[in-house]
Amino acid sequence: MDGEGGRYGIAYISQDCANTLRDYLEVRKQMPTDSSALFLTEQKRRWGHLSVSRMVRLYKVKAGIHKQGSAHVLARHTVASILIKNGCDLATVSQVLRHKDIESTMGYVHIADDTRQEKYDEYLKL
Repeated sequence: MDGEGGRYGIAYISQDCANTLRDYLEVRKQMPTDSSALFLTEQKRRWGHLSVSRMVRLYKVKAGIHKQGSAHVLARHTVASILIKNGCDLATVSQVLRHKDIESTMGYVHIADDTRQEKYDEYLKL
């Protein structure tokens, strides 16, 4: 798929996500529409950028999230944060996010102090 900067890349998804998409595609087959879009509104139209943005803003408020950012930014930020928090190396995170330069990935390194301390204790064994 083409991503930022027109670069080709693979969009990774979890096995749970793949299973959910398979289930959805079974339901989607039964929806009478001539749209090639994967996800459709209740009116059987392709989701537009503004509609997705409005939906994200609505659910951010409901969830008590005050962080600024679009659905795209929040999704990338969340993926990067979870990977890093769970101990994923920066080179892999950089590749998953398709950054040309690992310096771009460094912007996602903002792990909580307790996580840093855990990793320090886990990996610094003399």
